[in-house]
Amino acid sequence: MEKFDKIIKKFMLIFLVLTVTAAGFNGFFLKWALRDNDPLWGIEAYMEGTARRPFAHRVLLPELSKTIVAAIPADTKEKWAKRLIERREIEKKYAQANIPPKYVLEYYLVFIFTFLSLFAIIWILRSILCEVTGDKVAGTLAALLFGLIVPYIEVLGGYFYDFPEFLAFFLAVRFALSGRLIALLILTPIAELNKETFFFFLPTLFPFLRQKLDLKKSAAYILSAMFIAGVTYLFVLSRFNENMGNMADWRIIDHAQDIFRVGSYFITDSIYGIALPSRMFITHILYVVWIGKTSWKFLSDEWKLHVKIALAINGALYFMFVVPGELRDLGLTFMSFMILTAYFIRDVIRKCYGLEAAK
Repeated sequence: MEKFDKIIKKFMLIFLVLTVTAAGFNGFFLKWALRDNDPLWGIEAYMEGTARRPFAHRVLLPELSKTIVAAIPADTKEKWAKRLIERREIEKKYAQANIPPKYVLEYYLVFIFTFLSLFAIIWILRSILCEVTGDKVAGTLAALLFGLIVPYIEVLGGYFYDFPEFLAFFLAVRFALSGRLIALLILTPIAELNKETFFFFLPTLFPFLRQKLDLKKSAAYILSAMFIAGVTYLFVLSRFNENMGNMADWRIIDHAQDIFRVGSYFITDSIYGIALPSRMFITHILYVVWIGKTSWKFLSDEWKLHVKIALAINGALYFMFVVPGELRDLGLTFMSFMILTAYFIRDVIRKCYGLEAAK
């Protein structure tokens, strides 16, 4: 009976995570789909290899979907494509969706992989948060919360490759914490094929490796992973040298102007189909500051160092290359924010039940 009880609880948790994944993904896809019909960074441009740089460099899911479709027998491929075009399952539900008939199978595969990435994100994040905080309730709630705030993150632009990017970050932390360094090295080129930001995330893992290895070995692993990421990026870069755009777009002047514009802290946008506070809305900033202030004391030394490194690297990248208010490009700090949030939730729950806060 006890074993049956555990199985039922596991299925209930899977159902809960699946429901939250569906909600968060729906909020994203409702607004952006796969940027259909956009000639510069829409899904068809990725399939054709004509997307604008640096967006063109995010090739993992497009290449994976094309490889899978190429392996399907021609008659089966034709039958499945015809059926999907006739049924219009995605187009009937999402006004933004306009699937190119030429790439209907690839489109559905990217759709599925993106959804599964978010589902995996919540599971991996829950694993990390429960372990680090020592509280399964707080860890689970924080992981589910991340799934629900995804549409708030995907506001100025939403892209399918954001989800594998976040998944790669959380997986890298999971591998570093558990000492699975070979797995980390294997993950590196795959994550780099998805987005170049993984190169910059790798140094944030140093404090976790340092807990298990001496200084030289920790540095050697990080530098080895960065070398693999760098070579992978140069390979991708060479494929798209002729595409429109640049390696990155400078945004320093945009930030210098936006930071002093009062209106930028009171912007609303369509989130879950409703006009809600968006971007660097004043309340969002206050929430983050308060959570950080309240939870910082709970972090161990290695987590504090991780947060500091992530903030330093992502802060510099954000002000140099990111459109003001584009929250998805603060991805290097999401692990930091979620660990602080999990501790915040744990503290609130303990205080509600009259328990002593963790030291």
